[in-house]
Amino acid sequence: MEVDPPVKPATTTPRACDPRPLAVFAQALILLQAAGELVLGLTSDGGSPLHAEVGRWTLPLFAGGIVGFLGWIRRCRLNAEILSSTTHTYGRGRALGVWFIPVLMWWAPRRVVLDIRRAGGSAGTPWLINTWWTAWLAKSVGVPLYMAIDLEGNPNNPYVTLVHVVACVLAILVIQQVTTVQVSQIRTSRLGALVPHRP
Repeated sequence: MEVDPPVKPATTTPRACDPRPLAVFAQALILLQAAGELVLGLTSDGGSPLHAEVGRWTLPLFAGGIVGFLGWIRRCRLNAEILSSTTHTYGRGRALGVWFIPVLMWWAPRRVVLDIRRAGGSAGTPWLINTWWTAWLAKSVGVPLYMAIDLEGNPNNPYVTLVHVVACVLAILVIQQVTTVQVSQIRTSRLGALVPHRP
């Protein structure tokens, strides 16, 4: 009696997912965070009710911006693996984990974004990413250091407000640049049209 050979499951080519919905989500949250920081800076000289109200939303907006940004990073990182054989410095899990590891968080995340950009085929100096990262360091390292030195300093003084807003604006621009390049590569690659994002 002849036995039919086992049927092999059909293999499907991995498809890149559209990073634009997550990009817009992250940009919107970061923009709200920047607006909140600007309001706090402009109303920090008195007991403005607006200052107190916006102050309550500072932490949720910051946390939301982080979640949105990391969600976008994850999507772009997965797409980068599908679109290019370029080697990444950090694996999938570490590409997100390095944002939370003390000391490593001061340079490794920049490398993650640079790897994604390189996999997208971007050429030239990554001046925008470098500028954004400089602003991010000024925000995440410089501002806490300033507050530690000047214990009676105003946490919403013009310098702190400017650093926060500039870092947010540059992050929005980086998201836009990397997303645009990746979408262009998806459209021109053998993978065909964009497919909807799936979590």
